[in-house]
Amino acid sequence: MTDPSPSAIAVSSSRLWALFHLNLTRLFFPATMSADTIGVSTTNVDFWLTPWRRVDEHLPLSHIAEVTHIRGLIWDAINVESSGGLNPLRVSGVAKPAALAFVDHVRARLNEVAPVVPQQTPRR
Repeated sequence: MTDPSPSAIAVSSSRLWALFHLNLTRLFFPATMSADTIGVSTTNVDFWLTPWRRVDEHLPLSHIAEVTHIRGLIWDAINVESSGGLNPLRVSGVAKPAALAFVDHVRARLNEVAPVVPQQTPRR
């Protein structure tokens, strides 16, 4: 049986969201978050006048502690926390259907690679 979900998925912040928040950087260079079989990556440009100053971050699936879907009125945010607790990956202003699909995809990948915990039998 084949896997119906794609092996990679990507979301980006909405340019309309950036316009409403008066964020020129996100208007010209939307923040992106992608997930594949290896892990989750983000790409963020710091300032619109210096697009060569870009931050690319990657978090392997084995280090992901939690994927949070923060629901808003019109747009959502996605927060991916590491097991170390430092520097979570975050993207805001994502369309609702895309955010839901991304979070479901990452959680499904985490469940695939989750270690199997042996069940203990009660002692007599």
